[in-house]
Amino acid sequence: MTFSELPLLIFAAIHPALAIEYPSPPQAPTVAEPQVENATPSTRNKKTKPAAKAVPLAQMRLRIHLGDKSVLLAEAALPASYSFTHKKGQIQYNQTVRAEDIRELVVENYRARKIATDKGGDVYEFEPAQVRIELKDGQTFRLQYLFKELRKIRAKNADGAFSVFAFFADTYKTKSGWQERPGEDFSLLTRRAHPAAFAKLEYFEPVDKTGGGDNQESGAVTK
Repeated sequence: MTFSELPLLIFAAIHPALAIEYPSPPQAPTVAEPQVENATPSTRNKKTKPAAKAVPLAQMRLRIHLGDKSVLLAEAALPASYSFTHKKGQIQYNQTVRAEDIRELVVENYRARKIATDKGGDVYEFEPAQVRIELKDGQTFRLQYLFKELRKIRAKNADGAFSVFAFFADTYKTKSGWQERPGEDFSLLTRRAHPAAFAKLEYFEPVDKTGGGDNQESGAVTK
């Protein structure tokens, strides 16, 4: 050590605050999470899906017209009301009708789409493409679809429980034509239903007004 360095050492010892220090980043304090006994996870920021509304049903008496022209007399639990939009002139309306106000519901034609091809031919599925609803007061509405709740109807009569469908499948062969509807020309839009599919529903009377239950009509098929 030289005599010239001695004053600097004495100065640093007397004034340590002036010594050189290298900065370091601040450290965040560690805070323990509060613990609550038997606590459940918070759902404050979680999105919850609204519960689906149950569709009210009504037990109705029906005449079910099948594609082979036969008619079944039966009871079925159907939606008590139906909501839809329809257009008259330039105005579009929202409408809701009660099941018991319907006189008849008719599938006027079906639209087909190919769903499979095999050695047996081309398989097509037919869906209702135009539906006419006539109310008991004479009002008539036409829709380009059938309510999804009516695509399949579970019903019962004196012969037992059964299901009928508004849609159907049919196979087309080039040489022999349609398998389920022989004689029908090939078309993707048709008025002819499958023999076992329903093409028309009518009557729509609540069971409690017709004395249903033990007094069910015969389920025998009529022509």
